Amino acid sequence: MCGIFYKSNFYTKTDEDKFIKACNLLNHRGPDDSGFLFTKEHSFGHKRLAIRDVVNAKQPMSKLNDHLIYNGEIYNQYELEKRLDYPLDFNSDTLLLLELMIKYKDQVLKDLNGIFAFVYTHNDDVYIVRDMFGVKPLYYTVFEKDIIVSSELKSILAYTDKRIVTKEGLCELLGMGPSHSQSKTVFKDIYEVRPGHFLKFSKNKNIEDYTYYQLEAKEFKLSYNETVEKVRKLLDDAIERQMISDVDLSTFLSGGLDSSIISTIVAKKKETLDTYSISYENSEFKENAFERSKDSDFTHLVSDSIGSNQHDIVIDNKSLVEGLRRAVEIRDIPGMTDIDSSMYFLACNISQKHKVGLSGECADEIFGGYPWFYEKNKKLTTFPWIRNLDYKEKLLNDKYRNILHLKEYVLSEFDKAIRETPILNTDSKTTIRQRQLSYINIKYFMTNLLDRKDRLTMAASLEVRVPFCDKNLVEFLYNVPFKYKYRSKVEKKLLRDAYKGTVIDEVINRKKSPYPKSNSTEYHQEVVRLLEEVLKDKNSILYEIFDINKIKEIMESNEELEVPWYGQLMRKTAFLAYLYQIDYWFKTYKIKLEIE
Repeated sequence: MCGIFYKSNFYTKTDEDKFIKACNLLNHRGPDDSGFLFTKEHSFGHKRLAIRDVVNAKQPMSKLNDHLIYNGEIYNQYELEKRLDYPLDFNSDTLLLLELMIKYKDQVLKDLNGIFAFVYTHNDDVYIVRDMFGVKPLYYTVFEKDIIVSSELKSILAYTDKRIVTKEGLCELLGMGPSHSQSKTVFKDIYEVRPGHFLKFSKNKNIEDYTYYQLEAKEFKLSYNETVEKVRKLLDDAIERQMISDVDLSTFLSGGLDSSIISTIVAKKKETLDTYSISYENSEFKENAFERSKDSDFTHLVSDSIGSNQHDIVIDNKSLVEGLRRAVEIRDIPGMTDIDSSMYFLACNISQKHKVGLSGECADEIFGGYPWFYEKNKKLTTFPWIRNLDYKEKLLNDKYRNILHLKEYVLSEFDKAIRETPILNTDSKTTIRQRQLSYINIKYFMTNLLDRKDRLTMAASLEVRVPFCDKNLVEFLYNVPFKYKYRSKVEKKLLRDAYKGTVIDEVINRKKSPYPKSNSTEYHQEVVRLLEEVLKDKNSILYEIFDINKIKEIMESNEELEVPWYGQLMRKTAFLAYLYQIDYWFKTYKIKLEIE
């Protein structure tokens, strides 16, 4: 994995020193090597985390007037090599991608299976490409008529020196956040390349946005048992493909179904395997509707069964709190608070020994594992992980409540997502609802989790691969009837049956449990203390936007938020931490508001 930074020189000459400094902000994404190339038309910057063909595959990679900077992995490399009628000079998916783009241009994109973000130039044409599900990040802006592209916001912000948030940006931050709408960021005039899309930019032409990949609705005719076998075959294949590496790899292991499947399969193919889990200091387990059992009760059962070297990482409250600030600096925006802190802490521990890890993200989105998939008589009226919009609006002061109209904004984005959902004319109302749920989870919720995973792990120079996000598996599952996924009142029954007899029964029968959060009283008290310090400053952005008396009521109350602020578990402590992150972000990044 790597970090990429690009600027066209069609209209303004690149300030090379400034360009290099902005690119160097991506050093964490690629500490092994750096590469820069400045031509008349283009400026390229690359930071390399060397995973495959460590010696030869340096970037930027060029062949005459064709240039490539690339972040990612192509998992069907050997099938794609057959598309060339000549052998490669060395074994590298970077070289393969360059040769394929030279020969086929954008026509080859639909055939790629992997996680990637890249910029390819041919003479004056610029292709800016992101993988089909958004595993790898890619941002762009137009600056003085030229286009700037980066793996992370921070390089664009540094080069342009523009940090403006408009009304729309605040709606993203306070309404959609910490998720976000397709193609949007919170910053004015900075956008995200949509998953499955590529941009084409040339001199004297506007940016053209093309879709090269999208989910398709198809009739499904397999029996349940045939579907079980197909799922197993596809996932086994995805895991095996994603194990390809010239450096040693590890796995994340929570003791849940998804990570246990991956760790079990990987352990069968490796002599030794290091598995890693995260837990919190002084965090008493509290059973609730979503968390029925402790991860630690299961991680060692799995580890013992597969013979892995299990590493139990415990994050202390001091690191958890300090991580709130560090996570903002990593993501360039407020995020998922302590969940981000712990992910970064875990990644830092893994990266001391490994450069690659495999993780279980995306299984719940494609197998319908969240409660909102199987709750009966529940109308689909908004994003199900954003359920407290009325409450959020009440916390704003009168000025911003009337300016932002948060609920109206979020519902507009929801309606847009629903209209995009691929369906068949023959689909029943029930089938349409399930397709809509699958689509918005893949396009909105899953992309947020993938963004979090990439940003917090790459900050520790750790490449994380996600086998459940395999192209073949996702597009197959999109058309599997929900009655196969949720069976006998058991969520993800299809996946459980696919690996029954392979993964230990204790995990096969374990109720789904989300990524763990801290229940530490000490952590909560420290978050409240930090926010109290923030509120001593009457110039805080929080006074500009919120009804501070209502915020203080939440801080002083012993009552929990009735409805999660976001997702399944992010309630009061997470909300207060998010407010703290907003204040820190505005001050540290010197954010300017343009509301009128």
